[in-house]
Amino acid sequence: MGDQGGVTAGTTALRDWADRTQQAHAVLAFPYAVMKKYGDDQGARHAAMLTYYGFLSIFPVLLLVVIGLTRVLNDNPELRAEVIDAIVPPEFRETVDAAVQALPTSGLPLILGVVALLLSGLGIVFSAYHTLNATANVPHRLRHQFFPRYLRILAMLLLLLLGIAGIGAMTTALGALPDLPGVSRVGAVAGTTALVFAVLWAAVELLLPHRARFVIVWPAALVGSIVVAGMLTYGAAVLPPLVARSGAVYGSFATIVALFTLLFLVSQALVIAAELAVVRRRRLWPRGLNPLAPTEADRRALTLLAREQERTKIERISTRFDADPE
Repeated sequence: MGDQGGVTAGTTALRDWADRTQQAHAVLAFPYAVMKKYGDDQGARHAAMLTYYGFLSIFPVLLLVVIGLTRVLNDNPELRAEVIDAIVPPEFRETVDAAVQALPTSGLPLILGVVALLLSGLGIVFSAYHTLNATANVPHRLRHQFFPRYLRILAMLLLLLLGIAGIGAMTTALGALPDLPGVSRVGAVAGTTALVFAVLWAAVELLLPHRARFVIVWPAALVGSIVVAGMLTYGAAVLPPLVARSGAVYGSFATIVALFTLLFLVSQALVIAAELAVVRRRRLWPRGLNPLAPTEADRRALTLLAREQERTKIERISTRFDADPE
């Protein structure tokens, strides 16, 4: 018993020392607060949702972009092919081409097909809506109601389609610059980052019930745009090695496993970037390592988490912290 008590006392002393150290240094306290809030908000679950619905939405979204480019660039087949090649990953081109050929070309059948694709592509935006509101701890009573929510989600999907088409057009235009391959690659990465930044900022403006100032949003949007631009730029180079390594275990499912891996890593980065913005905005650091001795930031974070569960306009949830845990 004495040895066990000594180990417990030593562990407690070590924890208290680590707690004092991280609280005293922002370079340690801020990252810990971000990861602490990530755990409070079940960030891994939201990243998994983004990955799942992102995977299900890839094909409908690509089809919608290709259909739009086919209509807009109908008189310029060479440019249309170049833009589509810049957007559609090589692994999907044959499938996307076959699906586009199978779609009706005009009339009510085409309209119904496009509407079905739009509904299929809404999954990723719905997931982003829930993730943004959860990381911002927006009470349910303040979130958008049914019809405004659907209109904003549809508008966000259309902006996403325009952003993807813009990335393809910009990549094609920069790739056509003569004798400047290095400049073209740098320009493509910078342009893609800027377009993704604009799309992420638009997502915050459309999907949250309150306006977020640029000074609040830009750190998270910048981190997210760099990660997404990196995946779009270098994903084609990273995916084959992942497929090769996964093939020995997963066989014909290796491509799906590798794609899920990339999407999950990007989703994790986006969720953490959102948490970073909220922790910075609400000054939710330093957080404590001892749950029985919460800091002021702990109290604010836990209060926000409790108030998030307010469901109706007349419901209010209050939080009390007892001085004595017993």
